[in-house]
Amino acid sequence: MKQTNEFSQTEQIWKQIQTMKEGTIFFSDAFSYENRAVLRVVLSRLIAEGLIERLGPGIYLHPRYSRVLGKSVTPSIEEIAQAVAQQEKSRLALSGSYALYKLGLSTQVPTVAVFLTDGSPRKLVLKDGRTIIFKRTTAKNLAFTSKSMQLLVASLKEIGEANLAADRMAKINKIFDGIPEHEYKADRNLAPEWMQKLFMQIKQEKHTGI
Repeated sequence: MKQTNEFSQTEQIWKQIQTMKEGTIFFSDAFSYENRAVLRVVLSRLIAEGLIERLGPGIYLHPRYSRVLGKSVTPSIEEIAQAVAQQEKSRLALSGSYALYKLGLSTQVPTVAVFLTDGSPRKLVLKDGRTIIFKRTTAKNLAFTSKSMQLLVASLKEIGEANLAADRMAKINKIFDGIPEHEYKADRNLAPEWMQKLFMQIKQEKHTGI
């Protein structure tokens, strides 16, 4: 009887997962089971059968198979972080080395990504060794309407005013030129004073043709 009951529970949960789009990241609390021990057993069985993947503590994936890659597609750090934020209804902003990577100011893919949030601060170590850090921040750092401006400001904070070498400034100028004027105007006052002066300097040099 116990074996039959466990099979029924596994089948019920698998049917629920099948309603999710392939590539969906989901959490153990998506299932209304009061007995969490039984739920863990069921999810472990589905992992063993290759039907789902475990990304980290309480975080799972309904795999999407890529014929091109010949394997299941692994979600990016940002996709996993966004799924966590969506689950707890919080906001995120990229920070540190991950912001540099996203803007192309660094070619090194970070294994540790820091995200600013108005949700719960935490450290999440994924099964593959990648780490996500959610760092509590002020509302101002999450108020950007333009992702490009947010990334640029976060990247400049990571670089620091004293480390703006000529080669990096050339890349920053190009990135700044690609930001629409209305996005710049909407978010410029959210940047620190030294960055606002830097943006004005870039605009002035472009205007005068220096």
